[in-house]
Amino acid sequence: MNFQLSVILSRVQGLRSQVQGQKLRGWGFGAGGWKHEVLGTNCLRLFPFSISFLYLFAAASFLCLYLPACGKKTPVRPPAFVLPEPTGDLTLDIAKDSVVLRWGRPQEYVDGSEMEDLSGFVVFRATQDTQGKTSPFAKLATIPVEDRDRFRKTKRFTYTDSQLTIGTLYRYRIQSLTADGYESDLSNTVELVWKGGQ
Repeated sequence: MNFQLSVILSRVQGLRSQVQGQKLRGWGFGAGGWKHEVLGTNCLRLFPFSISFLYLFAAASFLCLYLPACGKKTPVRPPAFVLPEPTGDLTLDIAKDSVVLRWGRPQEYVDGSEMEDLSGFVVFRATQDTQGKTSPFAKLATIPVEDRDRFRKTKRFTYTDSQLTIGTLYRYRIQSLTADGYESDLSNTVELVWKGGQ
C-alpha cells in the first residue's frame, strides 16, 4: 500500500512541475487553512485548487481505495482459550465380543465460545492383565470428523474395541481435536474387566 501512495504522490508532483503559462488565482487548503494561491492555467481544468489541496486529495483517495480492502480483523485469542472443552459424558457398553464407547459432540471451547472446527477424536486405552502388569494410556485409534461445513452435524459418536483378552482390565479416555491442531484435555475415564461378550 505504501507503494500505491508513493505512485499517487509522484503523479501529483508531476502535475505541479508542469504548471506553465498564464497565472491565475484560486482558493486552496494549505497548512494554515484555506488560502489564496497562484495557479497555472494547465492545472485549472483538472484541479482548480491549490497544490497543497492536491496532496490532501491524494491521501484521501488512498485511504478510501485501499484501507477497506484490508478487511475486518477478528481479535486474536490465546491458544489456551481455543482448546475444546474436555468430554465429560464418555460411557461404555458391552456388546458381542466387543466394547462400545459412546460420547457426545463437544459444543464449546474452554473460554465458553461456540466450537465450530471440530476435526476428530483420539481414543486412548490403558490395561492391567491378570498378573497385575499395567500399561499406561496409549493411542488406540483416531476418529476423523468431516461434517464441519454441514448444516446438520453428528451429535453422538461411537467406537468399538474388539481387541480384548478375558480377565484383563481396560480403561478408556478420549480427546477432541480442532482443525488447527489444538487438543482438549482427556475425558472422564470408563473401565471394565473383560469377561467375554453377551
